[in-house]
Amino acid sequence: MKGFVAISTVLILLSIVIAIGITVTYLSIGEARSSLSLYQGEDNLDFTEGCAEDVILKIRSNSSFSGTSFTRPEGICNVAYALSGPTNWDLTINSSTSTYQRKIRVIFTRNTTGITLTSWKEI
Repeated sequence: MKGFVAISTVLILLSIVIAIGITVTYLSIGEARSSLSLYQGEDNLDFTEGCAEDVILKIRSNSSFSGTSFTRPEGICNVAYALSGPTNWDLTINSSTSTYQRKIRVIFTRNTTGITLTSWKEI
């Protein structure tokens, strides 16, 4: 009888430890996926901001710039114009390379002295 109680106790404790181990493993996998998604989303935001900077530089050198997409080494940027200059500009920029899409809306004025940024925000 004492052997049965001892074996039963060991089996119950072992099943509890295994259940806790499996639970911790699943939680770790979920946290890793969340972390990867956050990283990829921020990486896409950096890429989209770089696209916005490229568009502003192109507009600064050419007031009639009207490209709707252009390619960078990381992927393709898409540009939509609400106002398309030559002085007042309202742009929405996003990338088409990731499942983690980010959009940036940039409003600025271009004049002979340079560019004056009015608004830069993620939408």
